[in-house]
Amino acid sequence: MAETISLDFGKPIPLFPLAGTILLPHGVQALHIFEPRYRQMVEHCLGQIRNGNLLTAGPFALASYRGDPGDQAFTESGQIGKSLPSLRPAVCVGKIVQHQRVAGGKHNIVLQGVCRARIRGMLEPDDARLYRMAFLEPLERVTDPPPALPGVRQAMRELLSRPRLQKLNGVAPALEWISRKDVPTHALLELLGFTLINDDRLRYRLLAESDPKRRAVLIHRELNRLDRLVEKASEQAWSNWPKGVSWN
Repeated sequence: MAETISLDFGKPIPLFPLAGTILLPHGVQALHIFEPRYRQMVEHCLGQIRNGNLLTAGPFALASYRGDPGDQAFTESGQIGKSLPSLRPAVCVGKIVQHQRVAGGKHNIVLQGVCRARIRGMLEPDDARLYRMAFLEPLERVTDPPPALPGVRQAMRELLSRPRLQKLNGVAPALEWISRKDVPTHALLELLGFTLINDDRLRYRLLAESDPKRRAVLIHRELNRLDRLVEKASEQAWSNWPKGVSWN
């Protein structure tokens, strides 16, 4: 797995809000940075590089806009409330692991998820800084030893070995991760959630959930649901598709 990365939660961390939850810890996400405020954010993060080591660049957190009217979220004023625009409180803090400058001051970067956190206070843009920052608190104690998750790895292996789930994208690398001893079970769950779970609401639940045992239950339950869905799709003959509509 990637080398250990330390974070200072005593300082505000830049926020990059997006329409959905696109990153979990241990996952990697390619991003094209073109808006002036986030170009400035990346420049500020890159300005913290020490000794040419890209992993010492400043972190920033991927946040997501509130999509459900019942979600508790942070508003532009920095207070918890229900008015728009607002952000969902759980975020994924990441580090830039690849960077390429593009013409026009734009950036292509790859962000690696480091940890899940929760917004506890907001700093709005000012005359010098175009992007928002937030004071965050980690949702897990990253210094604690990884939790024991007996049986989880084998259960995931058995589930993903089902013929119907073999048809899904991402299952082959997932099975490879399961077989690798250098991928701890808690990190494996993050990779499975990031690779196999596409539903935004569920992925956000995985991000906001601090207990890896509960995350394992959520992933296992969703994979079982997908298995049943593939079974139904396989049983549906083309001639029985209603008005030309299939499960696809």
